[in-house]
Amino acid sequence: MKKLIKLAEIILFLMFLVLLIFEKQKLTILLTIPVILLLYLFHKKVKIKNYPLFLFIVAFIIRLASIFILKVEIADDFKTMYEASLSIIKGDLSFMKGFYFQTYPFQLGLVLYQTLLLKIINSTILLKIMNSIYTSLCVVMVYLISRKLVKEETSRVISFAYLFYLYPIYLNSVLTNQHIPALLTLLVIYIIISKEENWKNSLLIAFLLALANFFRSESIIIILGIIVYTICYLKKDNYKKKLINLGIVLLTYFALTTLTSQVLLMSPLHKEVESKEDKNVTLWKFYCGLSDKYNGIYNEEDVQSYFNTNKEKELLMERVKSDYKKFPVLFLKKEVILWTQTNYDLRITNDWNNSKIYNWILNYNQGFLNVVMILLVISLIPVLKKEEDSKLIFIKILLALYYGIYLFIEISPRYAYNLHMLVFIVLGIGLERIICKCNQVYTKNNRKLVERNQ
Repeated sequence: MKKLIKLAEIILFLMFLVLLIFEKQKLTILLTIPVILLLYLFHKKVKIKNYPLFLFIVAFIIRLASIFILKVEIADDFKTMYEASLSIIKGDLSFMKGFYFQTYPFQLGLVLYQTLLLKIINSTILLKIMNSIYTSLCVVMVYLISRKLVKEETSRVISFAYLFYLYPIYLNSVLTNQHIPALLTLLVIYIIISKEENWKNSLLIAFLLALANFFRSESIIIILGIIVYTICYLKKDNYKKKLINLGIVLLTYFALTTLTSQVLLMSPLHKEVESKEDKNVTLWKFYCGLSDKYNGIYNEEDVQSYFNTNKEKELLMERVKSDYKKFPVLFLKKEVILWTQTNYDLRITNDWNNSKIYNWILNYNQGFLNVVMILLVISLIPVLKKEEDSKLIFIKILLALYYGIYLFIEISPRYAYNLHMLVFIVLGIGLERIICKCNQVYTKNNRKLVERNQ
C-alpha cells in the first residue's frame, strides 16, 4: 500500500505540474511581489497572541466592506433561488412548477435557508452579512487546518494571504449555495486530521456532511475521500476500528440525507410539482462537461439539446462516440480553467468595469493565483525517501478526487472556490521548502566565505 500511495503522489504532482505549464499571464506574478513583501514584513514585525480572532475580525471587515464596494448583482441560478425565497414569504409556491425547480429540486436547501433569514429582515444585505460570517470562519479554518501540516508562523502567513485573494472576497457577495457547505466541509477535514477516530466524531462528521449536502450536493466527494483514506491506512491491528467508524459515517450520512429528501417530498413544496418525466441531472452534468465546443462549461446550446429530448442517454453516448478523440485536449482545457482561472467569471455592477483600476485588480488576482499554483506544485513534490504525513495524504486524496471528477462533469471558475481552500491549506509546505532551500544556500555561501577568509 505504501508503494501505491507513493505512486499516486507522483501522479498527482505531475497532473498539477502540467497545469502550471499552461497557466496564462505568467508575468502578472510581478504584480504580487509588493503584497508578498508586505505580508512577510507584517508577520515579522507584528506579534499577535489570539491569531484566530484577529484573522476572523480582519476577514469579516474586508468582506463586509466588499459588499458595499463591489455591489455584485444577483444573477443566474442565484436570482431564481432568491426570487423563490421571496415567493415562499408571500405564500406563493407556484415557482415549483417552473423548469428550474422541477429539474433541480435539490436547490431547495438554500431557498429555505434564505426564506428564514428574509422573514427576519427582508434585505439581501442580511444574506450577504451572514455570508461574511461564514466566509470569515472559512479563513480561520484554513489557518487551523494548515497549522496541523506546517509551522505556526507559516500557517499564519498562508491564512493571512488568503484574505487578499480576490475571488473569495467577490464570491462572498454572491448568493451562492457554496459558503455554508464549504465551512462545514472544512470542519470535517479538521476533525479527521486532528481529532481522535471514534464513534462520536464519526457521527459528527456524518451529520456535518449531511447538513452540507442539504445546501449543495457535493458531500459525496468527501465521503469518497474518507473511504479511500480509510482503505489506505487499514492494518491488522486497526482494521476493525477503522471499518466500524467508516460504517458509522456511511450509515448515518445516507440515513440523514434520505430522511431529508423524504421530508421535502412530503412538504407542501413538492405538492406543486407537476407530474412529468424527470430529467437525469447527473447525466446532464456529464453531457455538458464533455462539450468540446464550450470547454465543458454551462451553455444554452446544450441546455436546449438535452432538456428537449427524451433520449438523454443516447444523446450522451452520441457525444462520447463522436468526440472521444478530442477528450484529452478537452480535459486539459477544463482543468486549466478550473484551477488557474477565475477572472472571466466576475460580475461587478459599478463604474469599475473596463477601467484601469478594474483591469489592474483582475491582473493582480491572476498573478496571485499563479503564485498559489506554483507553491501548490512545490508542495506536491513527493518525498520519496520517507512516508508522507497521513494528514497531508488526506488532503491530497481530496485534491485528486476533485481533479478526476471534474475531468468529466460540468465546470465553472466558481466551482474552484472550495478547491482553492484545499490548495491554500497545503501551500505552507511549498513555502517552507523554499525557505529551507534558501537557508541552505545562505549557510553554504557563508561557510565558503569564512573558508576563503581563513
